[in-house]
Amino acid sequence: MLHALRGHCNSPIAGHARFERDGQLSLRGMVFTRDGSQFAHSHEWSAPGKGADLGAYVAGDLLRKGARDLIDGIPH
Repeated sequence: MLHALRGHCNSPIAGHARFERDGQLSLRGMVFTRDGSQFAHSHEWSAPGKGADLGAYVAGDLLRKGARDLIDGIPH
């Protein structure tokens, strides 16, 4: 997810991955402004062996929801 978002060291990007009780892998990703007034959020699930695909999907979803503009708006 982080690789696909191409953030920098000041980019407010969050990711939380965990295994759910049913055995699926869950990934919640967020990109937001420093003050938290704007954000993009995505939460998806996949089979445990598909973590890289899940990360790419969540990153794509975040980008479709405006994450690139949020990341680019933060000074390096």
